[in-house]
Amino acid sequence: MLFSSPIYFGFFAIYLLVHFLVPRRFRLLVVIAGGTIFYGYWEPLYTWVPYALMLMAYGGALWMDRAANEAGRRRRMIAAVAALLLPLLFFKYTDFLYRLAIGESDPSVKVLNLPLPLGISFVTFTLIAYVVDAFARRFRVEERMQMLAAYVIFFPHLIAGPILRPHELIPQLERLRGFARRRVLPALALFSVGLVKKLVFADPISQAISPIYVDPSAHGALENLFAMYGFSLQIYCDFSGYTDMAIGSALLLGVHLPSNFSRPYLARSIIAFWHRWHITLSHWLRDYLYIPLGGNRHGFPRQIGAILVTMVLGGLWHGANWTFVVWGALHGMGVAAGHAIRRAVPGFRLPGWLALFLTFHFVTLAWVFFRSPDFATAIQMLRAPFVQGWGDAGAFAATQAYPLLLFAIFAALCRYDDNRLVKAAARRLPKPVVWPAIAALWMLAITVSTGSSAAFIYFEF
Repeated sequence: MLFSSPIYFGFFAIYLLVHFLVPRRFRLLVVIAGGTIFYGYWEPLYTWVPYALMLMAYGGALWMDRAANEAGRRRRMIAAVAALLLPLLFFKYTDFLYRLAIGESDPSVKVLNLPLPLGISFVTFTLIAYVVDAFARRFRVEERMQMLAAYVIFFPHLIAGPILRPHELIPQLERLRGFARRRVLPALALFSVGLVKKLVFADPISQAISPIYVDPSAHGALENLFAMYGFSLQIYCDFSGYTDMAIGSALLLGVHLPSNFSRPYLARSIIAFWHRWHITLSHWLRDYLYIPLGGNRHGFPRQIGAILVTMVLGGLWHGANWTFVVWGALHGMGVAAGHAIRRAVPGFRLPGWLALFLTFHFVTLAWVFFRSPDFATAIQMLRAPFVQGWGDAGAFAATQAYPLLLFAIFAALCRYDDNRLVKAAARRLPKPVVWPAIAALWMLAITVSTGSSAAFIYFEF
């Protein structure tokens, strides 16, 4: 059930009506029922997965909290986190480890060949955050199984985030509010912007670049460069579009979700990029991996090691393939290099335009490994501008006129792509301006998409 599909609009209309019509004391049950229907729509046989993980976290946290001392609490917390990771390791990494054991690099070689339960990575990280925060006493141990189930299964964030800490969602679920007209326009504006990002930008660009990634050697240098830049635009519009729609849907229900993007392609360093891209994952990796590995508390060499391990594991979290390991390692080296330069040359700053240019192109080149099905394809893509022919630029521009127009529009408007600006405009501009603008965005999205939408990229993770 894609946020950008007609079936979701029908589901959400019914859900919204039920959510606000039932007495407040039953709304948590509506959250659970709605989330179950939403998740089960994809693959009914896997509907048990989020509930099984929830029960493991629920029992693990209670067991941890009944330990006789802090050492016992810590051991039980580690055991609970390990148990939560086991299903993820089984479904996502068994085939990868099998190929590693037999020395096979072809990702099509599988021993399990099972479909990955949708959102298992995000559900696992959400529940690890709950267990660890309960251990650290940043949040109470939740004794209400119903509340923990709602925290996990709340459908706007269920499949692909944002990754929520317990303090960010559970208090809101405890006091689910009634309908408020003041939330409607900001929520619809956010959802509409996300819809346009997905249907008008991400999907058409995906269709244009996918054949090039299938066989880079069959295309010229211009086409390969187009595919590299195109994926940078596609993944941002796809994932941030999903997040905008998730935040807009939740806001209509009276729940505020945190922003997950802050104009990342305007970052002027790789460090800054990770403060702006997939913000909730960046914070999760920092708090639950980088800091436990030592962070910056045990000297600079240990800090660099923690950065590299964190980013490599973050890359591997995205997919069981060496290409994701390389992608994570590249970003780890970029972040480590940024810290090393700051340490060696305090106050060093490149001109702003140059820092932005270098950061964007580093990110774009690294995306090639993220997008490529295997390492050989990534190398072909990166070699293409140097070994492939350039062909007829005029014919290429004519063939790809629409995607190139999207590039230009995105470059002109990306500085204004901020949830706070969208919500402020929806609240402050006259309603006779806002309503037609929202209607125009929907008409544009429907016209371009012709009623169809591709799956969101991050549903694969």
